[in-house]
Amino acid sequence: MDNHFTILIPSYNNQNWVGRCLGSALKQDYENYDVVYINDSSTDSTSEEVDRVVDAIKTNAEVAIINNKENKKALCNLYNSIIDSKSGTIIVTLDGDDWLPNDQVLNKLNKIYSNTDVWMTAGSYIDNVMGSVSSPNVDSDYWSGNIRMKPWTISHLRTFRKELFEKINYEDLMDLDGNFYKFTFDQAMMYPMAEMSGPEHFREAKEVMYVYNRRNPISVDRVHRHDQLRIEQQIRLKKPYKRLETLHV
Repeated sequence: MDNHFTILIPSYNNQNWVGRCLGSALKQDYENYDVVYINDSSTDSTSEEVDRVVDAIKTNAEVAIINNKENKKALCNLYNSIIDSKSGTIIVTLDGDDWLPNDQVLNKLNKIYSNTDVWMTAGSYIDNVMGSVSSPNVDSDYWSGNIRMKPWTISHLRTFRKELFEKINYEDLMDLDGNFYKFTFDQAMMYPMAEMSGPEHFREAKEVMYVYNRRNPISVDRVHRHDQLRIEQQIRLKKPYKRLETLHV
């Protein structure tokens, strides 16, 4: 059975990367999937590049382009798109300046998710500058104790079942002012889901399925690193979730 996937791409001022990023999503050799590109009120030519790429590439995907009138940041955009996605879909998150390395990513994920006990995955990615490969390395020791106090290892490509995401408490995605976290959204989402999944329902995808782009001069890692670290500390101090036995309660 072919699982349904939804590739979500939150993006801001990524005109130079639209071709590779969105193009890699549209070119997947897979039938049953959606692509949602969220242009987060970009001030460059991202919108025009998106239109050009969509017109140029024949795809099997159902494609939705969202053009925000105001900048909402990645977590807010992801939350809204996940809630609006099809029931039973598997979410694939792709940053707007990164890309998938080939057209077989969804086929590989489909094999992993053919096991209904798999609720989420983390994968291996290649650095497009250094050429080095990083892997999640989530071994048995990782799951002992509070994983929020351990090094962050849940790396790209990150995927999860929509039903798992829906079990995250809304408040745990919010900062101290009651707004969606502006940065470090990956930890805000993935820590709760990993805690609920545990090793029984979490899988590492050892094969490289993501290209991490270090050439973007406005990447959050470069421009907002201090804010990232501050928010990371808030997220790590939140109460861990209890492990679930089933998604369907």
